[in-house]
Amino acid sequence: MKKIVPVFLLFTVLLLSSFGQFGDPFGVEVNLEGDQVKVDVTVPPEHYLYADHFTVTDALGNEQQASTLPPTQSITDPNSGKPKPVFAENFSALFSWAPQGEGAAAIHVKYWGCNDEVCFIPQNKVVELAGHSLVPEVSSSESVSSDWKTELENFEVTAVHSGGLNAEDFLAFIGQEGGVTEGEKVGLFKLFLTDPVAFVRESGFLLAIIFILVGGLALNLTPCVLPMIPINLAIIGAGAQAGSKGRGFALGATYGLGIALVYGLLGVIVVLTGSQFGTIQANPWFNLGIAVIFVVLALAMFDVFHIDFSRFQSKMGGGEQKQGSFAVALMMGAVAALLAGACVAPVVIAVLLLAANIYEINTVAGLALPFVLGLGMALPWPFAGAGLSFLPKPGKWMEYVKYGFGVLIIAFAFYYGVLSYRAFRPVEVTSGIDGRTNAGFADTLQQARKGGRPVVIDFTASWCKNCAVMEKTTFKDSLVIAALEDFEFIKYVAEDPDNANTKAVMQHFGAQGLPTLVLLNAK
Repeated sequence: MKKIVPVFLLFTVLLLSSFGQFGDPFGVEVNLEGDQVKVDVTVPPEHYLYADHFTVTDALGNEQQASTLPPTQSITDPNSGKPKPVFAENFSALFSWAPQGEGAAAIHVKYWGCNDEVCFIPQNKVVELAGHSLVPEVSSSESVSSDWKTELENFEVTAVHSGGLNAEDFLAFIGQEGGVTEGEKVGLFKLFLTDPVAFVRESGFLLAIIFILVGGLALNLTPCVLPMIPINLAIIGAGAQAGSKGRGFALGATYGLGIALVYGLLGVIVVLTGSQFGTIQANPWFNLGIAVIFVVLALAMFDVFHIDFSRFQSKMGGGEQKQGSFAVALMMGAVAALLAGACVAPVVIAVLLLAANIYEINTVAGLALPFVLGLGMALPWPFAGAGLSFLPKPGKWMEYVKYGFGVLIIAFAFYYGVLSYRAFRPVEVTSGIDGRTNAGFADTLQQARKGGRPVVIDFTASWCKNCAVMEKTTFKDSLVIAALEDFEFIKYVAEDPDNANTKAVMQHFGAQGLPTLVLLNAK
């Protein structure tokens, strides 16, 4: 027992030491050598320091000239998407020491580093000059606003996490069900209708492909497409005019390829517009406009009025052709994809919008889904071109197919209407607590307590790369938005971590780097 106690104490000391170093994992040693300052830096594995944030200044803020710096490596900055130079290994650097006036009193070494999960607090290592020795500067006490501490006595910290989280992990952090259980809870088909983006994430890429492929195949059964199949076969010279089943099959396949390529190309254009399209989609007026368009198209499905562009298609073929041309077949397939009319347009638009959202989660899925839709619509055409009459004949039953698509389009209209409503009346999210003053922090906590709402605090800053990633992905996820409706969500902007007010709050929660998420529940 006597041997265990010292071991336990030693373990405790080491553990506390490791926590003390977590906020600044970089070792920095400063030595004054004549008219130069030597800075020795230890960079842990898989960490890096930003080269443009590594400076030495005198006490007055005058930057000293670097005489020796190590070579840099390049990473892609998630905020700008541009290359950014970093120091990723241990190094030594020399700076000339030419302080001005009272600036000779101290040396300031400023640096800022990150790893793949956390951007650590920017550091300012200050050492005072005492002859030729360097003595750490003792900071003077500052007045700190502490009214938020009183309010926090009514809450208990349930969870703290440092580092970025994707949508699924964030939902788990706040105690909401995620993963497949969410799909099981609401039903996968219902999830597909109410939140297609969540459906793809929860059910997997393969099931999403099957849904889209079957949907594209079903488009051929609509009143705007099925009656046009014999006409289009005659235009491209397939079917009975092809001369052989093999040639007819090839012409039909070429026609179908034209359909798939058009939808695939539309998908690439929409998806690769990137942040511009994402910005448009975040606009509530855009989502409202899409919802209105879908309502109008759904009314057309229920014969309130008639919209059909497919009649123009037969006029573009230049009459029947006895010998089919592959170039004409490809062109007419592309034309068919664009002029399929009201029966196809709503589904195509919905899949394009879905692809743009999915692209942020799964690049391959985002690019592939529109092409898969076109591929599903193209599937019957090679067989129809070969003269195989497996497709049903037009009849009264097509009206019920049309009504079914009308219901589906109404579901899409509802989905985009909800997105618009949430954007116009967003989740209660504070625009941001300024950590330099903490103004409004106590009031927001009090409001949450009186409303009986748990609190999520997101410690963020403009210089935090993973904070920016979470803003673009996690906090735009529809399941996350829905889950946060039951929380008071506070963005705490720790732009200046050295500020006394900011430092007090971050130390209270043990926030050593950004992003840090804190979950509070009322006692």
